[in-house]
Amino acid sequence: MVKLEPKKIGILGGTFDPPHLAHLRVAEEVREAFGLQEVWFIPAGYPPHKKVETLSSFDHRFNMVSLAIKDNPFFKALDIEKHVKPSYTLKTLKRLNASYPEVEFFLIIGWDSFYQFETWWNYQEFLQYTNLVVVSRGLKGSEALKEAFLQKLNQLWEDDFSKERVFLLEVTPLDISSSMVRFLVKHGRSVRYLVPEEVLTYILEHQLYR
Repeated sequence: MVKLEPKKIGILGGTFDPPHLAHLRVAEEVREAFGLQEVWFIPAGYPPHKKVETLSSFDHRFNMVSLAIKDNPFFKALDIEKHVKPSYTLKTLKRLNASYPEVEFFLIIGWDSFYQFETWWNYQEFLQYTNLVVVSRGLKGSEALKEAFLQKLNQLWEDDFSKERVFLLEVTPLDISSSMVRFLVKHGRSVRYLVPEEVLTYILEHQLYR
Protein backbone atom coordinates (compact mmCIF):
# COMPACT_ATOMS: atom_id res chain seq x y z
CA MET A 1 0.00 0.00 0.00
CA VAL A 2 1.30 3.44 -0.94
CA LYS A 3 1.80 5.67 2.08
CA LEU A 4 0.21 9.07 1.56
CA GLU A 5 2.23 12.18 2.30
CA PRO A 6 0.81 14.12 5.28
CA LYS A 7 -1.08 17.29 4.57
CA LYS A 8 1.15 20.29 5.29
CA ILE A 9 -0.46 23.22 7.07
CA GLY A 10 1.11 26.50 8.18
CA ILE A 11 0.09 28.13 11.46
CA LEU A 12 0.36 31.90 11.84
CA GLY A 13 -0.66 33.13 15.26
CA GLY A 14 -0.70 36.64 16.64
CA THR A 15 -2.92 39.32 18.07
CA PHE A 16 -3.66 40.69 14.58
CA ASP A 17 -4.68 44.06 16.01
CA PRO A 18 -5.06 44.75 13.15
CA PRO A 19 -3.89 42.29 10.47
CA HIS A 20 -1.82 44.02 7.79
CA LEU A 21 -0.23 43.30 4.43
CA ALA A 22 3.06 42.06 5.90
CA HIS A 23 1.14 39.28 7.70
CA LEU A 24 -0.39 38.20 4.41
CA ARG A 25 2.87 38.38 2.49
CA VAL A 26 4.75 36.32 5.08
CA ALA A 27 2.05 33.66 5.00
CA GLU A 28 2.12 33.54 1.20
CA GLU A 29 5.91 33.26 1.00
CA VAL A 30 6.04 30.49 3.61
CA ARG A 31 3.21 28.63 1.87
CA GLU A 32 5.07 28.77 -1.42
CA ALA A 33 8.51 27.92 0.01
CA PHE A 34 7.34 24.83 1.92
CA GLY A 35 4.60 23.64 -0.41
CA LEU A 36 1.86 24.07 2.18
CA GLN A 37 -1.72 23.21 1.30
CA GLU A 38 -3.04 25.95 3.57
CA VAL A 39 -2.03 28.54 6.15
CA TRP A 40 -4.29 28.85 9.18
CA PHE A 41 -4.46 32.24 10.90
CA ILE A 42 -5.13 31.94 14.64
CA PRO A 43 -5.83 35.20 16.51
CA ALA A 44 -4.65 34.97 20.11
CA GLY A 45 -7.39 34.95 22.70
CA TYR A 46 -5.51 35.94 25.85
CA PRO A 47 -1.81 36.13 24.93
CA PRO A 48 0.42 35.73 28.00
CA HIS A 49 3.02 38.21 26.72
CA LYS A 50 0.62 41.13 26.17
CA LYS A 51 -1.80 43.22 28.22
CA VAL A 52 -5.23 41.92 27.26
CA GLU A 53 -6.98 45.11 28.37
CA THR A 54 -5.20 47.07 25.61
CA LEU A 55 -6.30 44.68 22.85
CA SER A 56 -9.31 45.09 20.63
CA SER A 57 -11.96 42.46 21.34
CA PHE A 58 -11.37 38.96 20.02
CA ASP A 59 -14.41 39.26 17.75
CA HIS A 60 -13.10 42.45 16.14
CA ARG A 61 -9.69 40.89 15.53
CA PHE A 62 -11.13 37.63 14.21
CA ASN A 63 -13.48 39.53 11.89
CA MET A 64 -10.60 41.60 10.51
CA VAL A 65 -8.49 38.49 9.87
CA SER A 66 -11.42 36.85 8.09
CA LEU A 67 -11.83 39.91 5.88
CA ALA A 68 -8.09 40.15 5.20
CA ILE A 69 -7.81 36.56 3.91
CA LYS A 70 -11.20 36.07 2.28
CA ASP A 71 -9.89 36.25 -1.30
CA ASN A 72 -7.14 33.66 -0.79
CA PRO A 73 -8.41 30.05 -1.02
CA PHE A 74 -5.26 28.80 0.73
CA PHE A 75 -5.81 30.91 3.87
CA LYS A 76 -8.19 30.04 6.71
CA ALA A 77 -9.08 31.73 10.02
CA LEU A 78 -9.59 29.70 13.21
CA ASP A 79 -11.17 30.96 16.44
CA ILE A 80 -9.95 28.11 18.66
CA GLU A 81 -8.25 30.47 21.14
CA LYS A 82 -11.33 32.61 21.73
CA HIS A 83 -12.14 31.25 25.19
CA VAL A 84 -8.70 29.98 26.24
CA LYS A 85 -7.08 31.78 29.21
CA PRO A 86 -4.17 32.24 28.79
CA SER A 87 -3.76 31.20 25.15
CA TYR A 88 -0.47 29.34 25.21
CA THR A 89 0.67 28.38 21.71
CA LEU A 90 1.78 24.92 22.81
CA LYS A 91 -1.70 24.07 24.10
CA THR A 92 -3.17 25.16 20.78
CA LEU A 93 -0.70 22.96 18.90
CA LYS A 94 -1.59 19.97 21.07
CA ARG A 95 -5.29 20.49 20.32
CA LEU A 96 -4.61 20.77 16.60
CA ASN A 97 -2.49 17.62 16.57
CA ALA A 98 -5.23 15.71 18.38
CA SER A 99 -7.90 16.97 15.97
CA TYR A 100 -5.84 16.58 12.79
CA PRO A 101 -3.45 13.64 13.26
CA GLU A 102 -2.92 13.39 9.50
CA VAL A 103 -1.47 16.92 9.27
CA GLU A 104 2.16 18.04 9.48
CA PHE A 105 2.17 21.53 10.97
CA PHE A 106 4.56 24.41 10.33
CA LEU A 107 4.42 27.12 12.99
CA ILE A 108 5.48 30.50 11.58
CA ILE A 109 7.22 32.92 13.94
CA GLY A 110 9.30 36.05 13.51
CA TRP A 111 12.99 36.40 14.23
CA ASP A 112 12.34 38.43 17.41
CA SER A 113 10.11 35.68 18.79
CA PHE A 114 12.66 33.01 17.94
CA TYR A 115 15.43 34.95 19.66
CA GLN A 116 13.48 34.87 22.93
CA PHE A 117 11.88 31.48 22.34
CA GLU A 118 13.10 30.10 25.66
CA THR A 119 10.59 32.46 27.36
CA TRP A 120 7.69 30.65 25.67
CA TRP A 121 5.74 28.28 27.90
CA ASN A 122 7.31 24.77 27.74
CA TYR A 123 9.24 25.67 24.60
CA GLN A 124 11.20 22.38 24.70
CA GLU A 125 8.04 20.46 23.75
CA PHE A 126 7.14 22.45 20.62
CA LEU A 127 8.96 20.30 18.10
CA GLN A 128 6.99 17.24 19.18
CA TYR A 129 3.95 18.87 17.60
CA THR A 130 5.17 21.13 14.80
CA ASN A 131 7.96 22.24 12.54
CA LEU A 132 9.16 25.78 13.19
CA VAL A 133 9.62 28.33 10.41
CA VAL A 134 11.55 31.39 11.52
CA VAL A 135 10.99 34.29 9.15
CA SER A 136 13.37 37.20 8.92
CA ARG A 137 12.87 40.43 7.02
CA GLY A 138 16.58 41.14 7.04
CA LEU A 139 18.99 41.35 4.15
CA LYS A 140 18.83 38.45 1.72
CA GLY A 141 21.70 36.02 2.07
CA SER A 142 23.10 37.65 5.20
CA GLU A 143 25.80 35.39 6.61
CA ALA A 144 25.57 37.13 9.99
CA LEU A 145 21.86 36.28 10.15
CA LYS A 146 22.47 32.62 9.33
CA GLU A 147 25.24 32.43 11.91
CA ALA A 148 23.01 33.99 14.58
CA PHE A 149 20.23 31.57 13.67
CA LEU A 150 22.46 28.51 14.05
CA GLN A 151 23.88 29.80 17.33
CA LYS A 152 20.40 30.30 18.78
CA LEU A 153 19.25 26.94 17.44
CA ASN A 154 22.10 25.20 19.25
CA GLN A 155 21.21 27.02 22.47
CA LEU A 156 17.59 25.90 22.33
CA TRP A 157 17.96 22.27 21.27
CA GLU A 158 20.85 19.84 21.40
CA ASP A 159 19.50 16.85 19.44
CA ASP A 160 19.67 16.62 15.65
CA PHE A 161 16.01 15.52 15.36
CA SER A 162 14.84 18.83 16.79
CA LYS A 163 17.25 20.92 14.75
CA GLU A 164 16.01 19.29 11.53
CA ARG A 165 12.51 20.63 12.25
CA VAL A 166 13.54 24.29 12.49
CA PHE A 167 13.93 26.38 9.33
CA LEU A 168 15.05 29.92 8.55
CA LEU A 169 13.31 31.75 5.71
CA GLU A 170 14.24 35.24 4.59
CA VAL A 171 11.14 37.01 3.32
CA THR A 172 10.36 40.27 1.55
CA PRO A 173 11.10 43.12 3.99
CA LEU A 174 7.82 45.00 4.43
CA ASP A 175 8.27 47.42 7.32
CA ILE A 176 4.67 47.37 8.57
CA SER A 177 3.50 46.69 12.11
CA SER A 178 0.14 46.62 13.84
CA SER A 179 1.36 49.24 16.32
CA MET A 180 2.23 51.53 13.40
CA VAL A 181 -1.26 51.13 11.95
CA ARG A 182 -2.89 51.85 15.31
CA PHE A 183 -0.73 54.96 15.78
CA LEU A 184 -1.62 56.32 12.35
CA VAL A 185 -5.34 55.71 12.82
CA LYS A 186 -5.27 57.32 16.27
CA HIS A 187 -3.71 60.45 14.78
CA GLY A 188 -6.12 60.63 11.85
CA ARG A 189 -3.65 59.58 9.18
CA SER A 190 -4.22 57.23 6.26
CA VAL A 191 -3.40 53.52 6.52
CA ARG A 192 -4.43 52.72 2.96
CA TYR A 193 -2.01 50.23 1.32
CA LEU A 194 -0.82 49.12 4.78
CA VAL A 195 -3.90 46.99 5.46
CA PRO A 196 -6.35 45.31 3.06
CA GLU A 197 -9.13 47.64 1.93
CA GLU A 198 -11.80 45.56 3.70
CA VAL A 199 -9.86 45.82 6.96
CA LEU A 200 -9.55 49.59 6.55
CA THR A 201 -13.31 49.86 6.04
CA TYR A 202 -13.92 47.73 9.13
CA ILE A 203 -11.59 49.86 11.26
CA LEU A 204 -13.35 53.05 10.19
CA GLU A 205 -16.88 51.63 10.55
CA HIS A 206 -16.21 50.39 14.08
CA GLN A 207 -14.07 53.40 15.06
CA LEU A 208 -11.20 51.23 16.25
CA TYR A 209 -7.93 52.67 17.59
CA ARG A 210 -9.36 56.14 18.16
